[in-house]
Formats: sequence, C-alpha cells, structure tokens
Amino acid sequence: MSEQQPDAQPQVSAAAEEERKVAAFAVRIDPVLREQIEGLPGVTGHSVNDVGVEALNGWVAKTLTDEAVQQKAMAELDAEEKRLQERRAAIAGVLGTKASEGATSGDTASEAIFTSRGGRWKTS
Repeated sequence: MSEQQPDAQPQVSAAAEEERKVAAFAVRIDPVLREQIEGLPGVTGHSVNDVGVEALNGWVAKTLTDEAVQQKAMAELDAEEKRLQERRAAIAGVLGTKASEGATSGDTASEAIFTSRGGRWKTS
C-alpha cells in the first residue's frame, strides 16, 4: 500500500491534460525580490517559472484548506443558489408555469441554465 503525499495534485486524464493549455500570468513584485528570484535558478536548478508555479500551488493549497475561506465560499454558493431560485421563480411567473417545474428542489444537476454566449439554454 502506498501513501499519497499530502499536497499531491489530483490525477488528470491524459486527454484532459492534452486539452489544457498553459496560461501566462504576470505578477508585479519588488525589484529586490526579482533580483533574488532571478539569481536562484543557477543555484537551485529551478527556473523562475518553476519557482512561481510552486509558490502559487502552495498558496492555493493553503488557502483551500483554510476553514474561513471554505465557510465564505459556501456562504457565497448559498447566496448564489438563493438568487437563482428567485430568478427561476420570476421567470416561471412570466411564463405562467410553476418554478419547480422541470427540476426538483435541490437537484442542480438537472436545472436548465441560460448561457450568456449565444443565448442558449443548456442542461447539465
């Protein structure tokens, strides 16, 4: 039985990995810090990009495990869900149908969503 490292990245399928493209991300930093970072690749063998990716991955992992951040994210999701339910009821009122028609309460997987691109309805 093998142990998984605590900060190991989730497994991504080969097809998904091929579809994912690298995105550029610029950060404004103090010139002294920049000099320090640019001097490290020769010593550590890591590129500036590697150092930046490592730092950002660490920050994201730390932030996602922060209980206050998790609570805030859940509160925002709850507020968004309430807003969408109110919108569904308003649209149903305009169309003359019941708000619960087409989806059961709490069944977000089957709810229709109006996409802003192309103005089409899609179901997930």
